[in-house]
Amino acid sequence: MRLEGELFQLHRWKLLLRRSGLPRLMSGPTGRRAIVRGVPRTYERCIRTDKSIPIDIDLARRQHAAYCEALKDAGLRLISIEHDDLYPDCCFVEDTAIVVGERAVISRMASESRKGEVEGVREILKMFKLVHDVRPPGTIDGGDVQLIDKRVFIGVSERTNLEAIKHVEEIVSDAGYEVVPVELKGILHLKSAITYLGDGAVIMYSGHFDKKLFADYRQIHVPRGDEYAANCLAVNGKVIMSKGFPGTRNLLKEEGFDLIELETTEFKKGDGSLTCMSIIL
Repeated sequence: MRLEGELFQLHRWKLLLRRSGLPRLMSGPTGRRAIVRGVPRTYERCIRTDKSIPIDIDLARRQHAAYCEALKDAGLRLISIEHDDLYPDCCFVEDTAIVVGERAVISRMASESRKGEVEGVREILKMFKLVHDVRPPGTIDGGDVQLIDKRVFIGVSERTNLEAIKHVEEIVSDAGYEVVPVELKGILHLKSAITYLGDGAVIMYSGHFDKKLFADYRQIHVPRGDEYAANCLAVNGKVIMSKGFPGTRNLLKEEGFDLIELETTEFKKGDGSLTCMSIIL
């Protein structure tokens, strides 16, 4: 009975805090460091859906600098890799590796033009984690991987196949992690449509995967037209979201999340978003 009373009081406290409009203490993703990589001069040649839309490289670099400042505001120490003009997509560093606990898995990327991006990341990760490589014929992008506590959800996409997912499972299962494949349709990466906010909540939009796979979590659905805002970066009690989506911002504020809003227009043009630009350690 005492335990039931304590749980009731905790639920009541959370409800009152949510109604107050103040950011609440949040259990969720944490980190000490973030690997980031600069925007190359060749970024306009990145792999993207609509190459007819011009990208402002100077603006992209200013937006990237603001993103790095937001990571520092969230309590992360930055590890910066110099941009490389040989790799137009290199600022989307998340795709190069997956970090699960004390292990890191170097991606084997399906896109031929991106395969060289992994080497600089590998050298950094070797200083902090036990590093593994995905073996052929597996291919995987970090953007398809969403870690929620001890579950590793991995999207089956044009860039990530079942062979890679099975190999990741071999690497992490003995550390107590459950790997959950998620069949995708009509989106680039899993985290294009769902990201973990902490406190048992995911932000998402439906229609691209079986949402029943995430039935154990509180599902916050973005309003119609705000699909891009489903990619948020939550770390150390902060939620970084893209600016320009007031409906989603209001939803998250009502839920009590502590928000940082950033302009990401030039990264949206490159089919990227917030989680794409860092690896959290």
